[in-house]
Amino acid sequence: MISSLLQFIVSACSPSKRSVHADVRPPLEYASGICAPELYPIRVHTGDFYTANDWLPLPRGGFVEEGWGDNGMNMSRSGIIPTGFKVTYFAYMENKFYTANFALPSDTIKNLFREGMIKYRTKKYATYNAMILGMAPGGGLVVWMKSVDKQVEIGRYQATETDMAWESFIPRTGRTRDEFVKVTIDDTPLAKANFQKNGLMLGLWDTYRIKYNWRPKFEFPEGNTFEGIDFKMYNGEKEFLWGETLAKNSFGKRAIAKSMDLMWADETGQDFGADIYFDEAEMFEAYKLIYRDDKEQNAELVIKYNDTRTSLEIYLRSKSEEIELEKTKVSIFKRT
Repeated sequence: MISSLLQFIVSACSPSKRSVHADVRPPLEYASGICAPELYPIRVHTGDFYTANDWLPLPRGGFVEEGWGDNGMNMSRSGIIPTGFKVTYFAYMENKFYTANFALPSDTIKNLFREGMIKYRTKKYATYNAMILGMAPGGGLVVWMKSVDKQVEIGRYQATETDMAWESFIPRTGRTRDEFVKVTIDDTPLAKANFQKNGLMLGLWDTYRIKYNWRPKFEFPEGNTFEGIDFKMYNGEKEFLWGETLAKNSFGKRAIAKSMDLMWADETGQDFGADIYFDEAEMFEAYKLIYRDDKEQNAELVIKYNDTRTSLEIYLRSKSEEIELEKTKVSIFKRT
């Protein structure tokens, strides 16, 4: 039943091969964006994605801590294929300036823009609409390309410490650098409490980038049919399986999932959705155990409808063992 539905979705909604790979495209236009991990705010002083003859500025100023991979601030739009990026920024929790200037894989970026994707909601071709620079504690940098249905990492880079005159960074504050930083941190009590407890957690965002061979698997009663699964990984990447990609549901090198959104219909035709939020410590320990002897094996993140159809049970399963993810938070709702 699931297979026949998916075949219908693919045949009805997927465009022809030419529409996916046609030479003629709408004019390329995307935004630059910046982000930082929650509770580790930064402020960009200067920066841009650039080519030899043009540039797209990064958002500047502000107080950025929306989350790793999230588009915290947007800037003006452009259609350039950047060959590099540069940035100078201030990390509040470290009281440090960082700077970087790196080449980007322009051929990879060009191919991703050209390839694009078929958007789930419109069933029409679209491409990436933002390029995001993330700044983690210790100067770790990551660049992503983002769309509504997909987000992919372009590269990881390392900024170096630098310094500059405080008045050039934030003029006319009436406070010294240390005074300004203290007031700012005091005004963000969650960030302050997290720092006092956990420090900078240097290297954490690199552990998020570790990938494993896995795929989702659905164990639902006969007659239930799946429309799509949207999942976000801890490394900031995002993937949406629907139509042909859901029908194939291939194993792939993926970072560990942070959250998932499911869409399906039961045997009566009632549409349902579910929001799934994984517990970080539990997830990373489960992957560590499952892959402890074979880092390249395949595993499945099993999503099982419980017997009373009131919740979902989640397991990480390999050929030889299974670990239940008991701390996962699940919310099921009817879709109209």
